Amino acid sequence: MVTDLNPPCELTVRELLPVLRTLIAKELAENHGYTQTKIAKKLGVTQAAVSGYLTQEVTDATVKPFDIKELSEIAKNFASEITMKRFTHSDMINNICEICLNLRRGGSICHAHRLKIQELEDEKCSICMQLHMSLTDISDMRRGTLSDLTVAVSMIENTPEFVELEPQVLSNLVMAIKNAKGVADVAGIPGRLVKIRGKVMSLMDPEFGVSSHLAKLVLRIMNVNPEARSAINTAYNEKVADAIKRMGFSCAVFERTPAQKGEEELFDFAEKAFREGGGWVDVVVDAGGIGIEPNAYFFEKNALRLADRIVRVARLVSARKNQK
Repeated sequence: MVTDLNPPCELTVRELLPVLRTLIAKELAENHGYTQTKIAKKLGVTQAAVSGYLTQEVTDATVKPFDIKELSEIAKNFASEITMKRFTHSDMINNICEICLNLRRGGSICHAHRLKIQELEDEKCSICMQLHMSLTDISDMRRGTLSDLTVAVSMIENTPEFVELEPQVLSNLVMAIKNAKGVADVAGIPGRLVKIRGKVMSLMDPEFGVSSHLAKLVLRIMNVNPEARSAINTAYNEKVADAIKRMGFSCAVFERTPAQKGEEELFDFAEKAFREGGGWVDVVVDAGGIGIEPNAYFFEKNALRLADRIVRVARLVSARKNQK
């Protein structure tokens, strides 16, 4: 007799989290040079546990019912964010919970849970879908922002040429509500846009408060022009610079000094560029520096207009590449 005290959370704790910890630990050790002690501190586990993770073989069979490619991409993103020091402890918990919720809404956790408890299949259970897909508690303004972001992300996902613009730190697309006051008023893509099987895609639905760096940049720009509510970051190289020039975009380039290693210097520069540009600059470029990848930050009034713009940039960059 199956009791009703078998929630899908059990699958997360017993099966999903151990696999994710293993993949993140391996990624940090193999590609970021972290020691076992440092990994243990970042993941909140013991050094002995990390030792076990690093010796564990991860295959399609060992991660069932999950998709190893999907979890590997999530682990890579986690490791990258940890290394870039952009993930706080609350960020990590937030992202783990977001992943869990998405896998429960008709994903692999949902299917595994139904296989485990046949009554749920018979009853056509939709508890997680009802709990987490409801937007009744979200204002019309926030609902509209999430809707615009969802469509904008779809436009980018359906543009294979965007792969040419994806930086090593990954791209994100954000949009703030009108009169935004803080990061919680800016929606973005949890985990950013990732490369999977030769295309760029989002693993999770847009959410408010999930972006830090890009959200803070938009908020600073809105101090100058409240209408500049959406931004996306891309790689910056000669091809992107050429596309910016050919499309006639106004552009301000931040050339860092060796002492300018933080994001605040970029924010100060961007805000000043908008003020000097009469309230608008199409693109702000961070030329990068030691340990800092060059990125271009494109701005628009909303996510739909920005997606249309960035799709045209991506196609122009790809076309120029193919001509050579």
